[in-house]
Amino acid sequence: MENIFYFRIISAIGGTEQFLYEIAKKYSDLDITVFYDSADPLQLRRLKKYVRCRKRTPGEKIKCRYAFFNFNIDMINDVEAERYYFIAHANYEALGYKPPIEHPKLTHFIGVSDFSRRKLDEYGELLGRKIKTELCYNPLTMEKPEKVIRLISATRLDDKVKGGQRTLILINALDEYARKNDRQYLWLIFTNQTQLRINSPNVCLMERRIDIRPFIADSDYLVQLSNDMETYCYSINEALSYGVPVVTTPLSVMKELPITEEMCIECDWDMTNARNVAKEIFERRTKKFTYTPPADRWKEILSNVPSDYSEDETNIRVRATDAWKRNGIQDKETSDIPESGSEWTVSEERYDELRLYEARNEVHLIDKV
Repeated sequence: MENIFYFRIISAIGGTEQFLYEIAKKYSDLDITVFYDSADPLQLRRLKKYVRCRKRTPGEKIKCRYAFFNFNIDMINDVEAERYYFIAHANYEALGYKPPIEHPKLTHFIGVSDFSRRKLDEYGELLGRKIKTELCYNPLTMEKPEKVIRLISATRLDDKVKGGQRTLILINALDEYARKNDRQYLWLIFTNQTQLRINSPNVCLMERRIDIRPFIADSDYLVQLSNDMETYCYSINEALSYGVPVVTTPLSVMKELPITEEMCIECDWDMTNARNVAKEIFERRTKKFTYTPPADRWKEILSNVPSDYSEDETNIRVRATDAWKRNGIQDKETSDIPESGSEWTVSEERYDELRLYEARNEVHLIDKV
């Protein structure tokens, strides 16, 4: 292998998940493998369109040229590489825990923004290790937009650093303005399950999904009210790249992005200006703008060896037993009851799922062809 990226848990939503997808999409012509311990099926499915993805087997020895670690370094002792990179995706001071940069194998360090680069160097000094983190912005490629909605957020409302309470305050201010001025708005919030009680006829809590860019592109504003832990924030950069202004807190990273006045409405940390923000959201005549995200440098960093990867190589051919028909079991992917002896191709994840079903129900469904 040439380039490997390791991330312990590829969740249903998250900035690092988006980073892996952007790397895979933009640099799919290079030899790249993503290792993980567990992964959301939808995230994994879209990654596999472009690069190899492998579930880590602890103790399995992996040889590669460059190894890139994102937050977690669990597999580092099983990796033999020419270079070992640690990528700083966050301000660890705000997150409240130490980055694992003391490991002696780690010799190269990357910050996804100048803010995260400086913060990682500072942490290195606190840990007694002088490091020199290089700056490499996250890659970002944009698809053709389709208009859908007006206000949008893509966030984890129950995550204490993502601004759930600020979101409630802004909703109240928007509702108040809408009532007094006979105006309407629709705010779609794509999130995981939340304990926040949102009682507004103008807000829709949407199930988490990864294909939200058409919704972003057709919005009037994207709202992101995080604490100062964002070190790039894909949703902000995605929105601006589509010409959609953003409503944000005074995030440090915003100072290094090429943002002009018409691109952003800023909420105070304590949301004391929420009513003014709500009024501006309704009344501002936003001028058209063009935004170009900071250029990434992954072409310089990745090993420049062409990929021979094909998505088909991760599929498994299976044959149905008569247990499907005998027990009246429907295949959830096709909604059919497979005939005994029929063959089809499944992903590694679906194969594991079928085997787990067999174990739980003590019924033999498939043979591997």
